[in-house]
Amino acid sequence: MHYDVSVLAIVLFLAFVVFVVGISFYLGSRTKSADGYYAAGGTIHWAVNGVAFAGDYLSAASFLGICGMIATKGYDGFLYS
Repeated sequence: MHYDVSVLAIVLFLAFVVFVVGISFYLGSRTKSADGYYAAGGTIHWAVNGVAFAGDYLSAASFLGICGMIATKGYDGFLYS
């Protein structure tokens, strides 16, 4: 199978990568300690942290795991995931 690669798609992808890496270096340079990096220095509100935790749990891996269990075990597989 042959796919045509769009120059615009490559440019947009590279711009996105440069943007994300730039933000990472900028915000990483503002961090003074490991506690500041991993826990934001204790400044994150509990509700924001809870939403982030819920988003992590409801990630694509979780959804794919549920689909895989249903595909292999039937709807009873949903109970195990």
